[in-house]
Amino acid sequence: MDFKDYYKTLGVSKTATEKEIKSAYRKLARENHPDVNSGDKGAEKRFQEINEAYEVLSDADNRKKYDQLGSQWRNAGSRRGPGSGGSGGVEFDFSDLFGGAGGHQEAAGGFSSFFERFFGGAGRQTRGGPQPQPEQPASVEVEVSLAEAYSGTTRQLEIASPQVCPQCRGAGVIGNGICPICRGAGRQQGTRRLEVRIPAGVTQGSKVKAQGVTMVINIRPDPDYEIKGRDVIRKTAVDLYGAVLGTEVSFRTPSGKEVSLKVPPESQNGRSFRLSGQGLPAAAGKQAGDLYVKLEVSLPTRLTAREKELFEELARLRA
Repeated sequence: MDFKDYYKTLGVSKTATEKEIKSAYRKLARENHPDVNSGDKGAEKRFQEINEAYEVLSDADNRKKYDQLGSQWRNAGSRRGPGSGGSGGVEFDFSDLFGGAGGHQEAAGGFSSFFERFFGGAGRQTRGGPQPQPEQPASVEVEVSLAEAYSGTTRQLEIASPQVCPQCRGAGVIGNGICPICRGAGRQQGTRRLEVRIPAGVTQGSKVKAQGVTMVINIRPDPDYEIKGRDVIRKTAVDLYGAVLGTEVSFRTPSGKEVSLKVPPESQNGRSFRLSGQGLPAAAGKQAGDLYVKLEVSLPTRLTAREKELFEELARLRA
């Protein structure tokens, strides 16, 4: 292996103190960070070399072996040198590399994907450990019945939620290598369980936000009702005699209320009756919809000879 002069890389003498090595490293890391050298293809390589040098010289045992054995120091059993794959890699606090310990990341235009890949968000961590990145808002489709849309309901949801990698503790690297568990991401896919409330009065396509989750509402088709916005339509069958002579029909609304509707004589097929405010309940600043009852007149079948005679007589009277 070619000998690498780590002292030369950091620009310090072989007698440099730990404080001098750290100071030189931080200065060079700031100057050679790829984010600060946009368009410079060599910046990433220099940045890696600087980190490698610091990781060796900042460790007393590794530095001693390096001073004694030069390029063969790794063969003496380094404790946490570059590429060792161990879990005791040097931890860095980059919080003040770009604007001080206040975490002014924006001043440097944010951290590059390179930095995130190799340090798993270490540029944003504090001395208390890696800080997880904010989760992206989740969006899920939730199906409800028409009755639930009327009354409101709850749902148990299981949402995908990234978790800090337990192996590298969010760093994305172990020693000088990428973490084999999270593959450098610093996080793993996990889940969280939520119980969320869906309010009364949701409509098809409504979006309900709760606990960082956006629920897109899908109202399950109902065999007895059709939904149009906040209005609800019920088709009700009546026979010919009820339509001609008048009748009364009873049914239960989606809210569970029993309703009796008088059908006046001579009601035509397709006639609608409006029950004001009996549609989907008021919500989100919008007033309640209406419930419409639409008549479907059914004609008699399998007429007897006498019934046919009566219809023929009726036809002659109406001619």
